[in-house]
Amino acid sequence: VLSRSTDWYWHYCSFLFLSHPPSNLLCADTTTCPAYAKCTDTPDSYYCTCKRGFLSSNGMEQFKGPGVTCIDIDECSQSPPPCGPNSVCRNLLGRYKCSCWPGFSSPTGNDWILGNPGRFICTDINECLSSGVCQEHAECINTSGSYKCRCQVGFIAHNSICKDIDECSQSPPPCGPNSVCENLLGRYKCNCLPGFSSPTGNNWISGNPGRFICTDINECLSSGVCQEHAECINTLGSYKCRCQVGFISHNSICKDVDECADPRTCPEHATCHNSPGSYSCVCNVGFESSGGKERLLGSGEICGDVDECARNSTICGLNSVCTNILGKYNCSCLPGYFSPAVWTPEKPEDFICTDIDECSQDPSPCGPNSVCINTLGSYSCRCNKGFRPNPGGSSNFTCQNVNECADTTTCPAYAKCTDTPDSYYCTCKRGFLPSNGVKQFKGPGVTCIDIDECSQSPPPCGPNSVCENILGRYKCSCLPGFSSPTGNDWILGNPGRFICTGNALRHGPGSYFCTCSLGFTPSNGQLSEMRVYIDECSQDPSPCGPNSVCTNTLGSYSCSCLEGFRPNAGGSLNFTCKRIPFKCKEDVIPDNEWVQLCQVGAAVEREHGSFCTLMNATFNVLDDACENRNTVVSLKSTVESFASVLEQTSTSNFTKEETSALATVVLESVKSTTLAAFLKPSANVSQTIQTEQLEIESKIIKEECNEENMTFHFKAKGDEMKIGCSTIEESKSTGTTGVAFVSFLGMESFLDESFFQDQQMPSAISQRKVKMNSRVVQGIMTGEKKDGFSDPIIYTLENIEPKQEFERPICVSWDTNVEGGRWTSSGCVVLEASETHTVCSCNQMVNLAIIMAYGELTMDFSLYIISHVGMIISLVCLVLAITTFILCRSIQNHNTYLHLHLCVCLFLAKALFLTGVDKIHNKMGCAIIAGFLHYLYLACFFWMLIEAVMLFLMVRNLKVVNYFSSRHIKMWYLCVFGYGIPGLVVAVSVGVQPQGYGMHNRCWLNTETGFIWSFLGPVCTIIVINSILLTWTLCILRQKLSSVNAEVSKLKDNRLLTCKAFAQLFILGCSWVLGIFQIGSMARIMAYLFTIINSLQGAFIFIIHCLLNRQVQEEYRRCLTRKIKPSSESHTSGILLSSVPSTSKTVRDCVFYAVLFKWNYCFLAIPDTTMHGVPTAS
Repeated sequence: VLSRSTDWYWHYCSFLFLSHPPSNLLCADTTTCPAYAKCTDTPDSYYCTCKRGFLSSNGMEQFKGPGVTCIDIDECSQSPPPCGPNSVCRNLLGRYKCSCWPGFSSPTGNDWILGNPGRFICTDINECLSSGVCQEHAECINTSGSYKCRCQVGFIAHNSICKDIDECSQSPPPCGPNSVCENLLGRYKCNCLPGFSSPTGNNWISGNPGRFICTDINECLSSGVCQEHAECINTLGSYKCRCQVGFISHNSICKDVDECADPRTCPEHATCHNSPGSYSCVCNVGFESSGGKERLLGSGEICGDVDECARNSTICGLNSVCTNILGKYNCSCLPGYFSPAVWTPEKPEDFICTDIDECSQDPSPCGPNSVCINTLGSYSCRCNKGFRPNPGGSSNFTCQNVNECADTTTCPAYAKCTDTPDSYYCTCKRGFLPSNGVKQFKGPGVTCIDIDECSQSPPPCGPNSVCENILGRYKCSCLPGFSSPTGNDWILGNPGRFICTGNALRHGPGSYFCTCSLGFTPSNGQLSEMRVYIDECSQDPSPCGPNSVCTNTLGSYSCSCLEGFRPNAGGSLNFTCKRIPFKCKEDVIPDNEWVQLCQVGAAVEREHGSFCTLMNATFNVLDDACENRNTVVSLKSTVESFASVLEQTSTSNFTKEETSALATVVLESVKSTTLAAFLKPSANVSQTIQTEQLEIESKIIKEECNEENMTFHFKAKGDEMKIGCSTIEESKSTGTTGVAFVSFLGMESFLDESFFQDQQMPSAISQRKVKMNSRVVQGIMTGEKKDGFSDPIIYTLENIEPKQEFERPICVSWDTNVEGGRWTSSGCVVLEASETHTVCSCNQMVNLAIIMAYGELTMDFSLYIISHVGMIISLVCLVLAITTFILCRSIQNHNTYLHLHLCVCLFLAKALFLTGVDKIHNKMGCAIIAGFLHYLYLACFFWMLIEAVMLFLMVRNLKVVNYFSSRHIKMWYLCVFGYGIPGLVVAVSVGVQPQGYGMHNRCWLNTETGFIWSFLGPVCTIIVINSILLTWTLCILRQKLSSVNAEVSKLKDNRLLTCKAFAQLFILGCSWVLGIFQIGSMARIMAYLFTIINSLQGAFIFIIHCLLNRQVQEEYRRCLTRKIKPSSESHTSGILLSSVPSTSKTVRDCVFYAVLFKWNYCFLAIPDTTMHGVPTAS
């Protein structure tokens, strides 16, 4: 508080008298009013008014006294601008000047100044009125403020010159087929080839009336050209005669052909009826033609079984499966259902599949230590952890530790069962070999096959013997004329060694001859020599190779393949069997536990019922292709079957794992059935099949790849695949070579962006905002090699939504090796992206889609490290600052309490963000974390607003002696404002849209629905207010710096003042505005600036408010040195101004520096008074 001594007031009153002379003399002084102002005397005073074009700085029309200036009015900033459109306005003192943009002119001329005659209007200059503006063959087009030149029709711009377009070199040629095109300057001329004519005549020039089309001269219009029963066929430039269908040419005469003599004329299940020149096929009862006609004609139609199941999906009733068979159909219940009556075609109404709820019985049928789960039509028992089911059946189900080997059927015949603590395994006995080739095995499907020791080489019985294989052993006998010391019919395990001696042997092709030695005669008494045929199939290894069956014949042998394999090209001399190149049900089941869940015989839980229904329906379609390997697979019927499955697919209630497993099975099944269709000879045709759910284009590659650089284009539902012959040849396809392209409609809705996993980044930092933006497509090829191609496969996918400039497309492929099925970005890159399409280049045949990354920048690993290190540093600094503000009593005042509240809110917000923003597994917990983050960051910004207002009031009040007005605001009022309003905002947000808290990739506010503005709205408002207040504060400080005494200005380095003022930008949260500009080409730079600056906000607070504060430095120094300083120093840190005139200006100067440099007191030495301390706000 200033001293109110009498001497001081005497000086002050004298100063007021000298600075306020009588009013009638004031206007005579030109300095009474400021520049650009007019002074007007009044009887008892005066007033000033600003001249035209100026405005007083205090906003009043009449004013007086110093401190008010006349500010020029910037008319150019008005809306609309005074100069009008297409002009440039330049502000002058009290006026403004107008000039037109280039390409515009004004009748009043350029550089028109307010007050000049006329009205300033800018009008467009039509440059096209001048000749020679554009070059030859170009026309001028006037535009607003400029012009442009456009080449005339038939010319194209090249290096600013209009060159003639050679239309004849275009593809297709402009004259059309069967024509000759001749290029002219700016035009072209068309003539027809010999044998063709045009209605517009020859020598037609572009621009002439009519359309030039060359049509063939049809010689067949003349009668009598061909003989009876022959038809004339017009060809390009000629014609030919051909016997009509049903006739054959014989000595230039067309004779009737009896087509019914050939049993292959009509399709299977049809009867042939011959007629003169024709024939017809009638489908047998229970069958119908593929075209729906009663009589068939032509090889393209077949008699197909009437599919009653497809015509009426409810023909068997609810919870049942309709199976079509030749000439009729059969009904059976779905797994888990039961019908008391067996289905018969005569009484279909008796067949009803109903569910039995066995779990409602008391006691439970599963017994103790188990869980009974009712399913539709059945129930399943599941043992608790640590128990195993008793093999006594579901009617006597108990859970106990059971030895699987107690069941003799656990392992197949001729196998030994070995029990293990948690499972078991089977091993074949001596003399037997498992069918899967694995020494230890378990589960059904594996059998122990007897080892044929007699087929080994050399044979175990030795020469001159006959080996007979028996189960687990073999028996040896000598050939006639030979004997063994151990006797004939020697069996493995008998004593002794079996050796046959005594005969001579002579070999022949495919056999050998036995002749008796001298002194011996044949035992049959008839033949002198005996031929014995060689069993080639007993050789080891087998001459047919692995995965084959060898059949011995007289003098030779034949080879065939096991089920699931097919012969490789090369003939029986080089016979090999290759696995059928597509997956069947048994190949898919072991790879996925969710698929195993739905197998027949397994107990299906209620919550998996819908999932298993769709899974089994998909397998039913796949089984048709896998089980009928020797029949033709109709690609059209299988595609339609898959379409019906996809139509029923609704994954809204499925788990993520179920959706992934179902999608994998559907994709693999479509691929397998397509490959199966390629393997059949009758399927060697190219076709396009369209349904509502998927579209497929397939092509059999025959002789097309003989041409160099041949490329095939496949299109489906607006998507396209381009593959070259080099890639097809590199795939090592044997037999029929086929390529197909599939596009699925609607699969992207459930196989969406939530399945995307970027393997190039850690999961903690790969949280990007993405969306699915294309259909799912699939490439299929018959070759063994599916990836690593030298020439890439090009996919062009149609965008579901137009691509925005800030979006970045990612080509993703479906990888079944990642968590059962995930979208990954490996193997494919983006070649180009337009608004409507995205082009991907892949070195593999893949299931492909496009994912758009948008909205926010993907966090780099370096950015992730910077943000986390910065926040940890800030947390440490905030802890130090909070400790300082609480423990250092000498600095505790109104402002340090504001700093303390800001530090506490910022510490809690950063700590929660660092530890909880990625806890997305629990949706409710994630929403709670997002709500607390919303509240804490809003509280931070409201306390930043309070600090900005307090700083502004403090600096503004330096201009008057009463600079303590900011202290009159009660602290609890500020707490209500700083904590209450954020709480109110969060409460309203929760009430309006509670689902807005928590996202799939982070615990924050939903950025897709506009809910984020409940945070951005208040934050942006506070940033704008803080920026305005800080700018205003800096202007006052700059004005004050230029007016303080020279002696005082030397007391502190101006660079420190500049650094403190600049640091206030970060402390008051103004730097958060950088987050809004993370778009376009500057997004990455803005992301780094935003992360570095705002993650270190706590460090800035500690440095400015603690480390650079003199009193805090002294407190730190005292704590470190443990020295007790005098009490006077513990409460004072300021400056002694001696020999300085005692005026209010001096007091304000002193307080100004005290505020800037965090002094608590400013001492003034007034010559005729004692020293008075002036307290300040720190």
